[in-house]
Amino acid sequence: MVHSGSRNIGLKIGDYFSNLALDMNQKWHSEGRELEIPFLPVHTEEGQAYLAWLSFALDFAFLNRQLMLQEAIKCMAYEFPNMKITTDEIVDNTIDGILNIHHNYTSLECIYSQNLWVHRKGAVLCRNNYGIVPGSMQTKSYITKSLNNPQSIYSCSHGSGRKMSRTAFNISKKDSSDEIKKSLEGIIYSEFKKVTRGKAKGLLDLSEVGDAYKDVESVMENQKDLVEKVVELKPMISVKG
Repeated sequence: MVHSGSRNIGLKIGDYFSNLALDMNQKWHSEGRELEIPFLPVHTEEGQAYLAWLSFALDFAFLNRQLMLQEAIKCMAYEFPNMKITTDEIVDNTIDGILNIHHNYTSLECIYSQNLWVHRKGAVLCRNNYGIVPGSMQTKSYITKSLNNPQSIYSCSHGSGRKMSRTAFNISKKDSSDEIKKSLEGIIYSEFKKVTRGKAKGLLDLSEVGDAYKDVESVMENQKDLVEKVVELKPMISVKG
């Protein structure tokens, strides 16, 4: 299971078009300016450009994950030559055996008999498909199947979710690194690096350990009307790039 986005390209795209929308909303004297929710009408040249660049970022993110997974499989196959990939035996309609899930994007969907633009942040689409609900490098994750619940706009959780920001967690655990490392016994993982900027600069980056996230079992219980568990994944090897 791998996770990567568009590696800052998406951020640059978002910032550019947000600033563009802000300027245009001011020019139009729109309420979006006052509400601090800048927008671009989808039929305009700017709106169409944003959607094109968004599509590019999603494709780039998918290729990132595809390449990462291929390299991970190569390494695993070197150590375990008889390893078998079983994805297609468990879930349907994958591309090259990869179950791909986008998050933090917008898409045009038919909701309650209307075509609407839906933006999901911290959530993913779960409509007639399989999904992934990650826990953390230390806790369980799940492959899920959607229950097609329209009340959630066909959405479910992107993962267990953080208890607090990365910075706040690293500061709160600055004296607990030995305790955290002990709790990771039995899991092979890359060494923790130091934070290079911000208020936590110089501290160990512990922001991916299990205690940084909410309890994934509680999350799954709270969305049992949205998805069902198909496969339970237990972490054995965890690498952060």
